[in-house]
Amino acid sequence: MSKLELRLEDTSRDKSCKFPLQKLIPPLSVRVDLSFELNRDEAVFLEGLLVASSMRTVYSVPKHQQYLRGGYPSEPFVAEAAARAIFKWCHVKGLGRTGSTLPPAEQIEMIIAAYKTNIPSAISQWLELGLIDQGTREELVVRMLCTLAHDIAILKNPDHEHVNAVLSGVSGDVSFSQMIRVEDFLRALISEKYIGDVLDARPSNLRGEMLRDAFKDGYVHFTQFVKAGD
Repeated sequence: MSKLELRLEDTSRDKSCKFPLQKLIPPLSVRVDLSFELNRDEAVFLEGLLVASSMRTVYSVPKHQQYLRGGYPSEPFVAEAAARAIFKWCHVKGLGRTGSTLPPAEQIEMIIAAYKTNIPSAISQWLELGLIDQGTREELVVRMLCTLAHDIAILKNPDHEHVNAVLSGVSGDVSFSQMIRVEDFLRALISEKYIGDVLDARPSNLRGEMLRDAFKDGYVHFTQFVKAGD
């Protein structure tokens, strides 16, 4: 069993839980820094399971020991493994059993559709169940959207040899630890309806280049979001 797969039975406590889209909980916890609700038993139990079986780190435990505060530190290898786990899940979800016979471009679109549909849905359901701290939801949505844009920009890159290798059935894994062009990131982040206006925008306080020209040689590079303080 992968360390980024969640064991939902805790034999020491004789307790088990089921969560919607539960296979996405560990990798998304790594990538977007999920903060769990401290006053709900299910959330406290879930965070304990992540510590026990999915490499989550305990940052502190109050004297009453009724819950713990944890997270994932900046670990590029763990972040890469989490990104690949999400890709594998979306690959299976998007293509099913018959999608592999489609042309690579269509396969990519189906996988991307699985990203866009299931990851926001997972976050939304966990929030509704009270598993995630409601006070962090605005920042969490931003982190989720940026992470989605990052991964989708990589998948849409026609020169990415690892993507082509995976889709063609050749052994290999997609690499998500790489720089992406600023324009590719923005195209993945912003709706097609508005991306032209954004890329053509100029500074409002002086005459300057359009955004697309100013950042034509610019790149974005990040792998995960982590807690910097509490």
